[in-house]
Amino acid sequence: MFLCYSCTSRYAGEFCQHLNPCHSESSPRCQNGGSCRVRPGASGGSPSFACDCPLGYSASLCEIRVPAACDSAPCLNGATCRLTSLDTYECDCPPGYTGDECSHEDHCASQPCRNGGRCVADNTTTAGYSCACPPGFTGSRCTEDVVECSSGSGPCHHGRCFNTHGSYTCVCEPGYTGRDCDAEYVPCEPSPCLHDGRCTPLDPLRYECDCPPGYRGQNCEIDIDDCPGHLCQNGATCIDGLNSYTCECPPTFTGTLCEIDVDECALRPLVCQNGATCTNSLGGFSCICVNGWTGPECSVNIDDCAGAACFNGATCIDRVGSFYCKCTPGKTGLLCHLDDACTSNPCHADAICDTSPINGSYTCSCASGYKGLDCSEDIDECEQGSPCEHDGICVNTPGSFACNCSVGFTGPRCETNVNECESHPCRNDGSCLDDPGTFRCVCMPGFTGTQCEVEIDECANNPCLNGGVCHDLINAFRCTCVIGFTGARCQVNIDDCASSPCRNGGTCHDSIAGYTCECPPGYTGMSCETNINDCLSAPCHRGECIDGDNSFTCNCHPGYTGRVCQTQINECESNPCQFGG
Repeated sequence: MFLCYSCTSRYAGEFCQHLNPCHSESSPRCQNGGSCRVRPGASGGSPSFACDCPLGYSASLCEIRVPAACDSAPCLNGATCRLTSLDTYECDCPPGYTGDECSHEDHCASQPCRNGGRCVADNTTTAGYSCACPPGFTGSRCTEDVVECSSGSGPCHHGRCFNTHGSYTCVCEPGYTGRDCDAEYVPCEPSPCLHDGRCTPLDPLRYECDCPPGYRGQNCEIDIDDCPGHLCQNGATCIDGLNSYTCECPPTFTGTLCEIDVDECALRPLVCQNGATCTNSLGGFSCICVNGWTGPECSVNIDDCAGAACFNGATCIDRVGSFYCKCTPGKTGLLCHLDDACTSNPCHADAICDTSPINGSYTCSCASGYKGLDCSEDIDECEQGSPCEHDGICVNTPGSFACNCSVGFTGPRCETNVNECESHPCRNDGSCLDDPGTFRCVCMPGFTGTQCEVEIDECANNPCLNGGVCHDLINAFRCTCVIGFTGARCQVNIDDCASSPCRNGGTCHDSIAGYTCECPPGYTGMSCETNINDCLSAPCHRGECIDGDNSFTCNCHPGYTGRVCQTQINECESNPCQFGG
């Protein structure tokens, strides 16, 4: 194990391996007295920072002033207003003033009470204050010592009293103890041995302490220093402990005895900057700098301009491991020692003139559409294979070309297919599909046509049967059926017999939009609802006819009988007359 030393202000992390996000060379990262707090990165990554703003300021950098209670300057007489919340405050009064807003003169500011006396503001006194004296002192300013030993032995019960400044001391007689010698002395009760030492009485007035390891003295009050002869190495400091010691290592060593060298290169992989190589050594490290850098951590850029020679009034600009000469107009070369051939503007139009740093000659970098030594020749792009796509016609122009695009395409090279669907050509909620140079409409059901402008006539193929009338709808039709038919296409003959319209046992025969009833004997009518009157023919000869179901009965007159009362009754057949009558 080792103790990691504190990082410098530029670094952060457990091993000082990250740049400190709170470090700023120019001004504090957090404004208006805000405190910058390093926030550890996730999974050991680079840390970030957050600002803890003082009351009255807000935002990520504490840059925004928030209205607060101190804005009205409530504290008087030069006092400092200190916010306790945005709505409350306290006044820190200057010497000589007191009160919530430091509006009252403070007579206690000069500390008139002596010997630890407490000054209390008191407007009832001439001085404006009074002193609450501690025990042992009296007087208006606590300057007078109370003589506790003035009468006899004073407070000492079994001993002599000696007055001291502000107090007294009792020298007890043998066998007594306590501040006022009022307790009988019993060895080891309580135990005077410190640090868990064991007390043993020797006689009524004496005792002996058996001290634990690491302590000595009459009352085990002395901690034995274990550091003499310590084994701490490499300049470590020995720290005495209880019957032991620890070694406080210098930053470059670790281990129980500071015997292990710390590998600074492993703990602080960024300690050597600007691509330098870190080499660990006993008790330290060294950085091997790349060209152009120097310093203990290779953080200093070597000024290569110190030994440079730029000619003709050029300005030397230092770089890492090199320098650059910024030439005056008309000069070129690495050291500005050559005449600049580009000064005469030999290159045509928008070409870029570059001067050779070796001999001062020029080279023209032609703009698009031009060629030649001085870029004065126009390139006919149309002869190099037509740059126009999708059958566009190429037209050469100075330094460039233009394309006359075919229908359905646009762009400098006719490379962009015009989206004909942007104008929403498909009607009646049809979906538009853009094709190269044209478009297609996917129509909603019930519509057709190039732009879905035609509604399909679903009645065209006469879907309604049995004389039904067809009504065209969108993607549908509706049939109005003639009487006697039903169904979506009037295909169903309505069964007029379904409701059993024939009465009295009549048989129903369905027909179109109607029915016929085959009535049983004795009944007639559309629905066999009428009972035939069998008495209409007056079948009863000598009686009254009573109609029945497909029949009749005759109620004969007296003297007649038979089904139709056709027979005259012979009353004499029964010989009703007696005695030969």
